Amino acid sequence: MAPLLYKSNTSPPANAVRMLADIIGLHLDLKDVSIPNMEHKSPEHLKRNPMGTIPTLIDGDFIISESHATMKYLLSVYSDYELRESLYPSDVRTRAVVDQCMFFNAGVFFPKLLGCVLPAVFGDLDGPTEQHKAEIDAAYSVLEAYLKDHKYIAADHLTLADLSVGATAISIQVAHKLDATKFPLTAAWISSLEDHPSFKKILLPGVQLLNEFVNAAWQKNRK
Repeated sequence: MAPLLYKSNTSPPANAVRMLADIIGLHLDLKDVSIPNMEHKSPEHLKRNPMGTIPTLIDGDFIISESHATMKYLLSVYSDYELRESLYPSDVRTRAVVDQCMFFNAGVFFPKLLGCVLPAVFGDLDGPTEQHKAEIDAAYSVLEAYLKDHKYIAADHLTLADLSVGATAISIQVAHKLDATKFPLTAAWISSLEDHPSFKKILLPGVQLLNEFVNAAWQKNRK
């Protein structure tokens, strides 16, 4: 049986996992979880994932959540050596930089997007505040600094870090667009990712859905 992924098409972390599967040629069975209907917080889902988040992966009798851990798992189990070495290099220092970028995404960058989205969907936020925009710009500054050393976010080729951080970077444009004059390296990196087949196939349609979803919430809250 193929691994089963609980996901939402609007979720950047879920889309990052799906892009990895696409790159390594792994078929995933997919099951949608409705965020507006709070299905991610249902007793059934909390049994699978006590954090109540998506994505959540079930592979036989094994369950893993948190997208970065999930990607490492899938790459280790289902990918050939060449792809593993390219996407998550065994060189200690390169791997440390990949991890650094993914931890930045999990702890700093992706929460900036959630801070604009969740209060709109479940509260009365009618758009990103100036504080939101300033915090996102600060995150863009980190990306710009990382990209001074590499063509991609952690190396001179695509790695897991580009899938995770890139999914957030492209999705967060719905809240606060990048100023390409202030962050030219980041703008060029995003453009290159948007041309990647897996980003085109999986992430970009998801970002369009996210844009429609979030803007509908903001407009509702303005009335």
